[in-house]
Order: sequence, then C-alpha cells, then structure tokens
Amino acid sequence: MAQINRLAAIGAIAGLFLTFPSAGAAPAPLEIKSYFGDWHGTATALSETDEDFPTTKRDIALTISPNNLSGFILSWSTLQRQKGDPKAPLEVLKSTTVEFVPAIRENQWRAKADADPYTGGIIYWARLDGRGLTVSSFTISHDGKPEYQSYRRTVSGNAMKLEFSNVKDGKFVRTVKGQLTRAKTH
Repeated sequence: MAQINRLAAIGAIAGLFLTFPSAGAAPAPLEIKSYFGDWHGTATALSETDEDFPTTKRDIALTISPNNLSGFILSWSTLQRQKGDPKAPLEVLKSTTVEFVPAIRENQWRAKADADPYTGGIIYWARLDGRGLTVSSFTISHDGKPEYQSYRRTVSGNAMKLEFSNVKDGKFVRTVKGQLTRAKTH
C-alpha cells in the first residue's frame, strides 16, 4: 500500500510541475544508442531565487553507455560557479551516476537502485520520445518539501542540447540551457 501511495504521489507531482511545450506533432524518437558517448560542453544557469548569482556559466560533461540489462548508465558532472563572492565565485564540482533498466513501457527506464524519497533517496526515471531523452528525478527534503528536476537532452549528429529545470515546493528555482559535443562514441 505504501508503495502504491508513493508512486501515486510521484506521478501527481511530476505531472503538475513540468511540461515542456511542443510545437506540432513530435517526430519519432531516436534510438537510445544515438545518445551513447562522452559529451562535453557549457551551459548557462538562470536562478529564480539567488540574487547574488542570477546567471552563471557551467562546464558540463556527460557519459551515456549501454549496460548489459537493455538499459544504460548515465554519468554527468557539472562545474558550478554559484557560491561565495559573485566577483570571484567558488567552483564546485557535482557528479552523479545512475544506472537505468527498462521500465514497463518501451523507451522508458527506471533507476536500477530503489530509493525512498521519504528518507532522502532520489527516484530517477527516463523516457525517450520525439522531443528527446528526458531524465527526471524526485525527492523530498528533510522539512517535507518536494523537489523535482528534469533534464531534457536532444541529439543531432554529434551535437547535444540540454534543457534543465529544478522545481522545489512548486517554485522554479533554476533553469539551465547548454550545448555539448560528442567527444567519443560508445
């Protein structure tokens, strides 16, 4: 019962927070293997809540590789410059790796590791559709506030476009847009 309530809550929150507009009919999705490789680039972050750092630049790196479970491993790193003195910001490197396995429907995956958002765990899921590969995450902070993040990546040849949104307790906190180039194919 708790699992059903948890999944229902996650679905409701995900549906409420972020939807990306689409212009016309969406093209057929690329295959997940179109995203495999090592990618590097830059991005611009816009904060809705940080007066000292309303706009910052980031260096971003991403690796997407197949796993032996018909899914993929996604590792990403971001060198952020949004803390400390705005004239000489501190550089903070954040890295995450998530292994995805097939979900119930085609072109949908879930994190291999189970996580409980009520104890600080992060739930990850991914889908591939005509608008790109979207990886979403959900967690609940120690004070009970929900946080939803969405990374949409689109690929055209060896170029990748990134759109990221972060919503905490129903308020947009940050958006990020960036461009990456494939350095290596897996």
